[in-house]
Amino acid sequence: MDLRLLGAVEIWGPSGLVDTGPARQRTVLAALAFDAGNVVDADLLIDRVWGDRPPDRARATLHSYLARLRRILLVAGGARLVRRSAGYLLDGDPELVDLHRFRRLVTRARVHQHSDAQRARLFREALQLWRGTALAGLNSSWAAQVRGVLRREYQDATLAWAEVELRAGNAADTVGRVTHLLAADPYAEPVAAMLMRLHYSLGRTADALNLYATVKSRLAEELGADPSQELQAVHQLVLRGDASPAAPWPAGPAVGPTLLPLDTYGFVGRKEPLDRLDEALTRAGRQSTAVPLCLVTGPPGVGKTALAVHWAHRVRDRFPGGQIYVNLRGFHPSGTPVSTSEAFHILLTAIGVPPARIPADPDAQAALYRTVLADRRVLVLLDNARDADQVRPLLPAAPGSLALITSRHELASLVAIEAAHPVPVGLLTSDEARALLAERLGTDRTAAEPDAVNMVVDRCARLPLALAIAAARAATRPGVPLADLAADLASDDVTGSVTGPGRLDTLSTGEPGADIRAVFACSYDALRPDTARLFRLLGLHPGADLRTPAAASLAGLPIAQTAPLLAELMRAHLIEEPARGRYSCHDLLRAYAADRTADEDSVPARRDAITRLFDHFLHNAEYAVGVLFPAEQKSPSRTSAPAITFDGPAAARAWLDAERANIAALACHEEVHDWPGRTTALVTTLYRYLDSGHCTDALLLHTRAYDAARHAGDHAAEARAHNDIGQAYRRSGRFGHALSRHRQALSLFQRVGDRAGEARTLGHLGVTQWRLGDYPQCRQFHQASLDLYREIGDRLGEANQLNVFGFGHRQLGQYAKAVELHLQALALFRELDDRLDEADTLNHLGTSYQQQGRFPEAVDCIGRAIEVFRELGYQPGEVHALNNLGHTLLRSGQHRAACEHHRRALSLAREIGERVYEAEALNGLGMALLAVGDIETARARLHAALSLAERTGDRREQANAHDGLAHICRHVGDVGQARRHWEAALAVYAELGLPEADRIADQINEL
Repeated sequence: MDLRLLGAVEIWGPSGLVDTGPARQRTVLAALAFDAGNVVDADLLIDRVWGDRPPDRARATLHSYLARLRRILLVAGGARLVRRSAGYLLDGDPELVDLHRFRRLVTRARVHQHSDAQRARLFREALQLWRGTALAGLNSSWAAQVRGVLRREYQDATLAWAEVELRAGNAADTVGRVTHLLAADPYAEPVAAMLMRLHYSLGRTADALNLYATVKSRLAEELGADPSQELQAVHQLVLRGDASPAAPWPAGPAVGPTLLPLDTYGFVGRKEPLDRLDEALTRAGRQSTAVPLCLVTGPPGVGKTALAVHWAHRVRDRFPGGQIYVNLRGFHPSGTPVSTSEAFHILLTAIGVPPARIPADPDAQAALYRTVLADRRVLVLLDNARDADQVRPLLPAAPGSLALITSRHELASLVAIEAAHPVPVGLLTSDEARALLAERLGTDRTAAEPDAVNMVVDRCARLPLALAIAAARAATRPGVPLADLAADLASDDVTGSVTGPGRLDTLSTGEPGADIRAVFACSYDALRPDTARLFRLLGLHPGADLRTPAAASLAGLPIAQTAPLLAELMRAHLIEEPARGRYSCHDLLRAYAADRTADEDSVPARRDAITRLFDHFLHNAEYAVGVLFPAEQKSPSRTSAPAITFDGPAAARAWLDAERANIAALACHEEVHDWPGRTTALVTTLYRYLDSGHCTDALLLHTRAYDAARHAGDHAAEARAHNDIGQAYRRSGRFGHALSRHRQALSLFQRVGDRAGEARTLGHLGVTQWRLGDYPQCRQFHQASLDLYREIGDRLGEANQLNVFGFGHRQLGQYAKAVELHLQALALFRELDDRLDEADTLNHLGTSYQQQGRFPEAVDCIGRAIEVFRELGYQPGEVHALNNLGHTLLRSGQHRAACEHHRRALSLAREIGERVYEAEALNGLGMALLAVGDIETARARLHAALSLAERTGDRREQANAHDGLAHICRHVGDVGQARRHWEAALAVYAELGLPEADRIADQINEL
């Protein structure tokens, strides 16, 4: 699929251009494609389509557009429209959208490590994606705004391409496109300057001079403005004829004070913030009277000063009036920030004002400061600012100057009022962190111990200051292996012990500026007491992040009182918000918080906090699972944790998905060893959710629940854990392990007299035996389960077993009986409002219809099942249904559509670790590929299916794979190999008593 925005909004599928409907529907498509891979909420979509005057039924109309687009995308293949709790998502590779391909290619082309030839090729490939005016035919105000943005991106890319081609001597290739660019925007002086340079390089001096005269006249007559300095400089160079148009334009030397600190040796990475700083200079050129303000912010130790100083050295030649540095000591071990008067004394002295001439009054100092700088182009670096009020009086006002500010606080008012250009600085990437260590220690030493280097990077949390301190320790001990340093940093005891130093102790040099605790303490000590308490308690949370309600439970405070405390910690950069509404901090700050809570909070206070947090997740998990699976809803536990409301299954699923890692971390946290009842209650609550595609977490948590149950001597909980572990094993294709766990569960349930648990376990044993090919045992277990469910009056369990028996009859070729049983189960599930099992039954019913040749009914049933599975987020069911729909489409002659559904099933099965359905998807895809004539790929998929089925012990899929391979061998004329595969398939089908045995026997006889 090719989704195009750089011209008319179009979708091209396998069969050509797809009709995408009227303009407003295409606007919805464009709005989703513009943010492909990200959720776009309905209100934003309405705004993008109708602006600030939506019709009364805008939401209903939007839903109609979305429904049509979902069907269009399903036909086109490659991407799908997905409903999420927060809005709608165009789910697919963003590269399917030409805009995102364009941006990726331009980003790659801007990498200077590439050769000019490579960069030119990438730019050309990007520019060729444009087919005309972006979003052509869309009339909304949003589309007009986006067109303006994209037009500028196109212009920037064209000019960058022309620069590369000019340097390579290929100016003639670019003149046409740049000429069209200027025709589209006659006032674009950078474009005019580039076109002059191109003409000059081609020996067309007269054309270059005529173009300058035309642009100059146009600017004067229509705008009353003179040409820009860049355009005038090009004009002068053309007149003199003494410079190559491809050479960089000369800059004069710095003549003012040069007071920048030393640039850090071995500075690495930071491309994005450096690009943002460069962007501020570019933006400044659009308003020549303004002074750009660059605000570099980030947590303590992240390298804000190093970044600012490095960039200031890079651009110093652009500020011949001088470069001045002032450390405002906003966060300093002394605790005393620099006053305004002190700062003015430093600044005025730096620019040559004798101390005797500096007035005492701050207002007079400010006036003198601005007067002296009035005719100078200076860069003023104001480092380590505490707040906006400390900075404002010190900002230069002369056009052409620049203020560069660093702070641990956000200083949002500077962005709002003075339009400061924010440059947030985060942790280094892993590659950047390794590069920093290599620069400090030498590549030979780091290359010799890559595992140790990775450990140091991880335990330093990729924080530049921590890495620098660790590197310093290693550099001063050249004979000590890096593995020893990594071992010291690996200690979970942050404060040290008799066995060795803790992590925070290791990251200390004894000097305040190079001591992690001292650096963090400067920010911590500035917090208000209630904010400081919340920060300390965050160190108790074993998970990666949390939301406001969880933080409120941890602190024992109302949500309304907690939110401002989190905001204060955000402003102080002691926590961050990596995703909307989710707060976290890096490992070293977390270790520091744990260090402070151990020092300042009592053991009971810490235990109460972690108990409140556990109860928060237990209570809300019960609510979420109840919304997702109402038929299995249980009475919630009694806790005082604030409840989260869920407006439907999608919201409940989204909460569980977002919090799964936190729940796993809490369940495994050492502090909960004394709470076995809470642990088993939490994990039992999550059973159905974990069974929906989270095999790894399911095994981890059910094993944790099993340990807790054993510790408490709770045999019923131990049996449930055995059963749930067995189910996770079966999902991952480990049938022998599953059988063992279910048998242990059955024994325990029978011992404690839990008949419902016994019935459920019998059903699990039946499914496992079916996968192992022991059909008689399978039927015995399911019959025993059905009888027991009916005996105890469990209608939900009875319905499940009726559905299973329908499946069993279908396997034996008794399709009418299968349909009858599925319909009985379907009626029960609908009566009990069990949508998940209703969907599972629809899936099986559709497959039975398929076997009867009732293809339209089959597609309808399976399609409805897929919709419910996706709505509930039940991925194993979706995989199974996609496979069944693929089989149905193949049998009805829709071979390519069958391929696409089996591919989706295969991708999803691998994503969630569902080995059973992975083998089925491989077999289905192999047969569909054979039908479309892709023989070799089909053979590869079927061999992969056979190998996987042999590893898991799934005999049915082994036979299916042999059957498919036999068809391929016969197709290519290898009759002997075809016979061997069919004989292998026949042996399994016959032993299992399956009707496929008769068909295989006939095919062997025909060879």
